[in-house]
Amino acid sequence: MLSIDALPNLALNNDISKEILNKDILWKIENDCDIDEKISILFLMITDYMDGFKIIYDLLKIHQENKTYILTEFINKYPQNWKNKLLEAICIIQNLQIIRKLGLSFNYLNLFYLPKNRLFSRYVNLTAKCLYLLCETLSEDKIKLLLQYVKTDIIEYNVNLKDSDFLELHMLYWMQENYISINLDGTVKLENLLKHLKKIEDLESIYDDLKNHENHRDVLDIQHINTSINTSQLQTFFIKEHKISLNNEENIRKIKKGLCIIINQMFFMGEKYEIRFGTETDCMKLLETFKGFNFITKEFNNLKKDEILKMLEDIPKTFGVDYDCIFVCILSHGYEGGIISADEKEVKTEEIEYKFCSIELKDVIKIVIIQACQGKIIGQVEDSLVTDGFINCNISKNILSYRNFCIFMSTIQGFVSMRHKEKGSWFIQEFCNILQNGKDKITFLQAVSKTIDAVGEKKGVLNGINSVAQLPEIKSYRLSSDFQFPEYQAQV
Repeated sequence: MLSIDALPNLALNNDISKEILNKDILWKIENDCDIDEKISILFLMITDYMDGFKIIYDLLKIHQENKTYILTEFINKYPQNWKNKLLEAICIIQNLQIIRKLGLSFNYLNLFYLPKNRLFSRYVNLTAKCLYLLCETLSEDKIKLLLQYVKTDIIEYNVNLKDSDFLELHMLYWMQENYISINLDGTVKLENLLKHLKKIEDLESIYDDLKNHENHRDVLDIQHINTSINTSQLQTFFIKEHKISLNNEENIRKIKKGLCIIINQMFFMGEKYEIRFGTETDCMKLLETFKGFNFITKEFNNLKKDEILKMLEDIPKTFGVDYDCIFVCILSHGYEGGIISADEKEVKTEEIEYKFCSIELKDVIKIVIIQACQGKIIGQVEDSLVTDGFINCNISKNILSYRNFCIFMSTIQGFVSMRHKEKGSWFIQEFCNILQNGKDKITFLQAVSKTIDAVGEKKGVLNGINSVAQLPEIKSYRLSSDFQFPEYQAQV
């Protein structure tokens, strides 16, 4: 009973690193890294894992003898795409000092790179990222135990690694010896490592993820996809620290009065789209959540395209403008770039944005939550899953009306979105649970980050396909600040 709410458009601007990084500041970055971090960064950036051990071991030896800048040395020899890989690696190792000095906000990098998610990467090798996170997970005692296990298999172990504390360097040596492997074609061989990880306690989750890497399932590695460059879209994810700081309470707006509008599309007029069983569960959860924040709530059911657009356009007239925040939650089938109306017409997200962003609401925080498919690709991780399968905007309009706006999507563009026919969708249920259970009045971006992580950890079976997974994303981010929900009060 898992269903989907129906290709990836990964043409996000991923190249802000070109504007931020250059070789002149590499030495400054190195000065803010200890040797452990440098080895980890190199491990994440390298592409030739068969020769990776020799490359990094030689650099480490030079560093120990001459205190050279080994990141600079490596990048001079292997310059391909170094800026993107370096920025993602810095985010993964979470060196916040470097990120701050680059003038970036880690909170936004975190949403873009998902550094703790073992099933997602943009530029670094995904399996290498997962292995690095394994290194970070293991305690010193467990590292020693793992090395003992491996050395029982590799009898003539490299004597130069006898006293090395760099587990990543050991892993590169294992690759050199073909004990494990990461291949350029995306295939990996990890069975020798997995058999030992299975013996070590508290590693079940990372064991399962590495097992999926070996089977090439349940992962979203987009590093080899060519993406078009669009600098304006990049601003969605990379916000300068001086403009917004999630750590500065003065920049977090407090919500006192809010409105939540739910467009709940369960039935469709033709035969092309199935009845969206389970959507009523999501609708009830949203109503419960936003009523708990003392929001005014209004539910609309099975709207046609013209009705959706007119309702959005008439929000100021119908509901007024005296709000700190307005949420519009749309539960429907979808396609890449939009949702499906009850009369089975396509409604682009740009149309939704255009109608919602009126000049009367320019100072009101406007959030669109969309539970719908954005394509046909199944992101391979409970039975009972199903899926939730253009206006001319060249009219003159005050650009200020687009301020304070954001869309939070249930899935990445191009991919399907999961909905249980009884329990509701992964995305809506997790988002509401996080809002309800948020301590000390949770902020919106905190809830977004936790929802992405929580949904990203879910796995299921859809139409006989194992390990189906889903990953939400945030887009069209133009909020001037993060905002904080009122204290949640459960309704009696």
